[in-house]
Amino acid sequence: MSTTGAQPPQLTWGAKKLPVPFAAAWSGEEPDISRLIARPFGAGLAYSDERPEDRDEHGVLWARIPAAPGSGRPIFEAMHSVRQREALLHRLCQVCGKPAERTEQGWLFLSQYTRLTQAMGDSADQGFTSKPPICPPCARLAVRLCPHLTDPVCVRSANPRVWGVSGGFYVPNHDAKAVPYPADENLPYRHRPDLEKWFLASQLIVHLTKCTPATL
Repeated sequence: MSTTGAQPPQLTWGAKKLPVPFAAAWSGEEPDISRLIARPFGAGLAYSDERPEDRDEHGVLWARIPAAPGSGRPIFEAMHSVRQREALLHRLCQVCGKPAERTEQGWLFLSQYTRLTQAMGDSADQGFTSKPPICPPCARLAVRLCPHLTDPVCVRSANPRVWGVSGGFYVPNHDAKAVPYPADENLPYRHRPDLEKWFLASQLIVHLTKCTPATL
C-alpha cells in the first residue's frame, strides 16, 4: 500500500467541475487478477509473482488495483481499494485526501442512515463502515451533491477500530487456478484463518465505537 505524503490536487469531472473524492474509483483502474493462483496442498490464494505489499499485516491477500486517478471516468459510488484503505488507516478525508479533523468526540464519519446502527442507545456503538472519515467542509459538499446520500447521518467516533475486510472467496479448480465463489462477503480478522487464506480483500472495514451524533 502506498504511504501518505503530499496529496495531489483534487480532481474534478464534467462541465460542472464536480469534485471527485480522493477515495473514489476510476473506470481506468481495473482490477488485475490474471496472476491469481491456488497454492498446492490447499495452502490458499497467492499471486504467481507475489510481492510483500500484496498482503496486509494480517496476511490477507488484497486485489491488485492500478493507481491511475483521472483515468477514464469517476465511479462515484465505488472506492479504490488502496486509497480507501489508506484513508481509513491514516484518518484521511475520503473527499479531499487531507488529514481528517479530530475533535474531543473523535473523527467525523458520514454515511447513509441505513448503513449504520439505527439506535444510538447507551452502547455508543454505531455499527460498521467501509467509508473513511470526512472533514466538515467536504461533508457539507457531499450532502449537497451526492445522490446516494438520500438520508445522511453524521457521527463522531472516538475509537474507530479495524474490524476486517470485504471482498470475496476463491476456490481452486482442476487446473490449480483460483476461481471466484459467487458471493460478496465480509470477513473479520483473526476469526477463521482457514477461510482467510482463500479470501481476496477489496475494502477495509472499521467498527465505529464511542460514537456521538454530529451536525454539520
